[in-house]
Amino acid sequence: MTARIKAGLPPPYDGMYTAYATALAGARLAESSKSRYLTRVRAFLTWTADASARGVLGHDPLGDMSAAIRAAHGYHRHLRDGGYAPATIDGVLAAVDDFYGRHGIGATGARRERSRA
Repeated sequence: MTARIKAGLPPPYDGMYTAYATALAGARLAESSKSRYLTRVRAFLTWTADASARGVLGHDPLGDMSAAIRAAHGYHRHLRDGGYAPATIDGVLAAVDDFYGRHGIGATGARRERSRA
């Protein structure tokens, strides 16, 4: 798989995205899943970089578990408020948890939309 890395993420988000793309390339996932995860993680990192720049997330959401949890929960709210379908939100949260898992932080525990019924 060849990851298409677009410009636009500020440091250190750009480096984390590149490292994630490299790790994902060797994963035992379908190429379509890898592509979807990369797209979803890029959007999450873009949102997170903006939220961090505004001081919304506190500590480092790329290295601190409590900040990572706040980032995932905040992005979840952002997607829900944006009218995204529950299945889409759950797919995004799966990609975010995969990103944090491959980064060594672990799952964020963001509750899935389809489990709220």
